[in-house]
Amino acid sequence: MRGLARAIVATLLLLAGILPALAHATLTGSSPPDGAVLEAPPPALVLSFNEPVSPLTATLIRPGDGSGEPVELVANGSELTLAFDAGLDDGTYVVSWRAVSEDGHPIAGTSVFSIGQPVAAGQLDLAPPSQPEVIPLLWASRLALYLGLFFGVGGAAFRILSPVLPRRARRLAVTASLVGAAAAVLVIGFQGLDALGLGIAGLADGQVWSTGLATVYGRTSLLALCAFAAALLALRLRHDLWLKLMAAVGLVLLGLAVSTSGHASAAEPQWLMRSALFVHIVSIAWWVGALYPLVLLLRLERRIATPPLLYFSAAIPFAIVPLVASGIVLAVVQLGWPGPAWMSGYGAILAAKLVLLVVLFAIASWNRWVLTAPAAAGDLKAVRHMRRGIVAELVLIAAILALVAGWRFTPPPRALAAAEQPAGVELALAARNLTAELAINPARVGSTDVLITLATADGEPVSPRSVRLSLTPAELDLAPVTRTAEVDAEGNWRAEAVVLPLPGRWTVEVEVRVTDFELIKLTGDVTVAP
Repeated sequence: MRGLARAIVATLLLLAGILPALAHATLTGSSPPDGAVLEAPPPALVLSFNEPVSPLTATLIRPGDGSGEPVELVANGSELTLAFDAGLDDGTYVVSWRAVSEDGHPIAGTSVFSIGQPVAAGQLDLAPPSQPEVIPLLWASRLALYLGLFFGVGGAAFRILSPVLPRRARRLAVTASLVGAAAAVLVIGFQGLDALGLGIAGLADGQVWSTGLATVYGRTSLLALCAFAAALLALRLRHDLWLKLMAAVGLVLLGLAVSTSGHASAAEPQWLMRSALFVHIVSIAWWVGALYPLVLLLRLERRIATPPLLYFSAAIPFAIVPLVASGIVLAVVQLGWPGPAWMSGYGAILAAKLVLLVVLFAIASWNRWVLTAPAAAGDLKAVRHMRRGIVAELVLIAAILALVAGWRFTPPPRALAAAEQPAGVELALAARNLTAELAINPARVGSTDVLITLATADGEPVSPRSVRLSLTPAELDLAPVTRTAEVDAEGNWRAEAVVLPLPGRWTVEVEVRVTDFELIKLTGDVTVAP
């Protein structure tokens, strides 16, 4: 039993790998662009991200004002908008913002733009970063939560197969459920501290708890609490139908809890990823939760151990097949189809995990197809081999989860690609009584499309005779790239397949032929990525 105890301890310590990857939402662009110098005040600041986000706090620093003022960001999917109700004076403006991404992690940043000539802004009071003492507490509480789900809810789910649960297995499931329930509450508070950048003393502030509850981990914690309640009922009930029903409810709630948070659940298409994550986590929890009770049952009399052993042997394929299928879906979405991305650090961890899985499935298959029948018939040698095989499964699962823990420090190539992908740029130009909003997408070397929206200074639409676009490298003596824009059905002007051959700063000029005798030129700068 010492070897089994060591394996269980290793599993408990290494189950941290089930925690979601620490890849956050990424700011992909802003309008006005960061650092832009505008001739006219913008109507709003729009921050664009690669996945949905929710605002937490924002501060606007006006020219010459060091105190700043709290402002409201409005979320619209993957965009946050700060509307400017009153006209802005000339000078430099700084917006410090803090938000929480779809996977539950806080993100923060600063956007700067100037109207007219840049003027030194006041001393910026940046949104505070996550406090050092909160990070390990948040990690430990999440670890305890997931351990409770696997060994509490997963252990209770074993009652679906066996009305007999060894005393030590029941004690472990009850303890794990109670510890996990306490951790679920703490996760809400620590998540609120992390989101707002506060220290541990902030737990006395009600806003911290409401903020934590509003994040995706708030939903995870609430669903987890319901799962623990169902598991504890299943462990106490004696009526066969009701205990099996509550154990199944707990398992479903476990899958819902985990699939509502984490970076994999935020990937697109979300309906597919969340479904795959639900199936994946439920399959793992059911399998892991059954292993320790099985080891204990195999030490009991044959008449007690044989029925649940045969039930488990018959049911395990219905867990392994969905586990493998959902794992393939998650891997393909995170890594893409086999290619260079699979050679990344994330791919290397996946390859090592797959090797261990092959060994794990080989042992599980040996237990099922070779040892189950003689063990059920009372062959003591087969029983000993099966117990050792189950212990080996626990050790391999611990090793696999230890590898998965490395994914917390190796974001999937999908997330890295989103962070590295040059975003589209929006540029606001103004001259005389005319304004032009340009959307250049993507703002990188190669072919790009430019959308031009024209209006008067009062916001009224304009119908010019023609619009011509010119882009000239600001630091090189090269002829401009020119295109004649075409009007679309919505009254906007488009210049498609504009080829930008070089990275760096480019001067943009829009010539608007208002009438036969009036030509207005609007100019600005844009940075083209490699």
